[in-house]
Amino acid sequence: MRKGLRASTVTALAMAVAGCGLAGCGLKDPPRFDPLAIQRAERIPSREVGEEKLPALPTTLEDIGSPATDPATQPASGPADTQPATEPASTQPAATQRASTTQPAGGREMTVPPRVAPGEIVVRMPLQDVIQRSVLHSNEVRVAGYDPAVAKTRILEAQARFDPVFFTNVKYEHQDQPFAGQAIQNPLNPTTSEVLNVERGEVYTAETGIKQLLPTGGQAQLSYQTQYNYLLPRRFVLNPYWDDQLKFQLTQPLLRDFGYQINQAKITIARNDYRVAVLDFRKSLEDNIAELEKDYWQLQEAEQEVLIQEELLRRSFTMFDILVGRRNAGGDVSRVQTSQAQASIETRQAVLIRAQARIRDVSDDIKKRMNDPDFPVAGATVILPFDPPSEARIQFLLADQVATAVNNRLELGQQLLRIQDAVIAAEVAKNNLQPKLDLTAAFTLEGLAQNQGATFHNQWGNSSHAGWSLGLNFELPLGNREARSVYRRSWLQYEQAIAQYQNLLSQVTLDVTQALREVGTTWHEMDGRRRARFATADELAALEDRRANGEPLTPTFVQLELDSQERLAEARRQESLAIASYNVAIARLERAKGTLLRYNNVIMDEERFRGMER
Repeated sequence: MRKGLRASTVTALAMAVAGCGLAGCGLKDPPRFDPLAIQRAERIPSREVGEEKLPALPTTLEDIGSPATDPATQPASGPADTQPATEPASTQPAATQRASTTQPAGGREMTVPPRVAPGEIVVRMPLQDVIQRSVLHSNEVRVAGYDPAVAKTRILEAQARFDPVFFTNVKYEHQDQPFAGQAIQNPLNPTTSEVLNVERGEVYTAETGIKQLLPTGGQAQLSYQTQYNYLLPRRFVLNPYWDDQLKFQLTQPLLRDFGYQINQAKITIARNDYRVAVLDFRKSLEDNIAELEKDYWQLQEAEQEVLIQEELLRRSFTMFDILVGRRNAGGDVSRVQTSQAQASIETRQAVLIRAQARIRDVSDDIKKRMNDPDFPVAGATVILPFDPPSEARIQFLLADQVATAVNNRLELGQQLLRIQDAVIAAEVAKNNLQPKLDLTAAFTLEGLAQNQGATFHNQWGNSSHAGWSLGLNFELPLGNREARSVYRRSWLQYEQAIAQYQNLLSQVTLDVTQALREVGTTWHEMDGRRRARFATADELAALEDRRANGEPLTPTFVQLELDSQERLAEARRQESLAIASYNVAIARLERAKGTLLRYNNVIMDEERFRGMER
């Protein structure tokens, strides 16, 4: 008997080894993923790019060889280099900012459009305050915040698969089986017999217990079963009788589905999905903050546009007053020149109205992104910037910026998690190539008596009966084509994930390179726009000097001065736009590096999020 059992065991093991070969256990795996080797392809070339030396911004026209200064920005006392590039916004209370008027010599009242409409309230806010309010109240951020919570529930779902399960089975069986006349022995009197035509019985069975999937892939079950039997005609001495059994069963895979890593795969992938969701939440934060920064500096530039257009309109009023005065005094001015000035006034008023509307548009967009209940979009509050734009030279080494981006860009972190998921899926698929070989073990402790009390006593006393069993179950799908196909697909997806990581790494490097270049470009643009503004201001100052020294106000000269005023306003507007673009470029660089939150003092405790996974 032992020889037969040993031979059967050896045969089963031989079949398992042969099945493993047929299933494809010897398939060669692709090379492992080395992110550092891939990163070096982008980091090393970036070290060859040196640091660009940005020139200092000019402060006066003397820097390019002319003694003139900008009369529009030069204060009454103090040199030109102490004047900021952008004028401070009006500090006049909102309730008093109404239309200003002037009475030209021609008798017609010209009005400057009001900067603040009746009922509007101006609130100047620092950028940090705008961002903090957005982080707390933004609808977009709030919506994205649900994704990590949803992903966390999937971790619990995957873990719940290993929770113990309590079960109860209750069964009633009524037996009524006919026979073709069978003689049976009377259990109470062995010397007599009777003919069995019909066997009837009542069987009540109740089983309760607990079962659980094991981390190694097996399943353990412990249960207690009570059974009441009553049979007619009597077949046993005890009738009715009780039969109680304590049963323990264990099923453990030895090849396919075996191992902690294989059976924890769903949990690990769910945790990675949770981390991806957290990074998606961070992306929503970064997107919202990036748009807010862009809006904030555009709002600053829009306010400068209003100030520039107001100054331009005031120059038109001045020119109109001079022309009408000379015309009324019988000077060298005709209707042509006054009409030229009046046309400029009307045109510049229309441009100013559009510029004022743009302030409200950008302010409304900021209020929408903040979603602060204190600043409803349809409310009367107009948000204006409090912080001045930065004009500080910021110089970076490309290699340092690329290295920072590789360590901080959330897209790369997400893709590393997806690669890890692909590796796990491939390991599971490789395990499924193996044949199914399961070890089964069972143990039973049984007691039987005519009543329940005696049955329980016999089960746990000297009259108990213990039984056990061991077995092996083997299955092998011939050809194993499905498992082979799944395994091949899993490694293709793994290689695809690596290729996607390489693509993302190239995109991150491109983002950083272009963003850093934009910082330098906008700085040089600021430099050129400021020099152009100085030169244009010098041109207008020269024309005003000629007029003050008695230059005839011919239509050509009037148009020349009006055009010069327009060019100066445009030069100042382009300079303001370049300053705003420089600040937006700095924010864009921080976003390209993945450090935008840190740059704006927004702390997202991702380690705390990771702790919530468990």
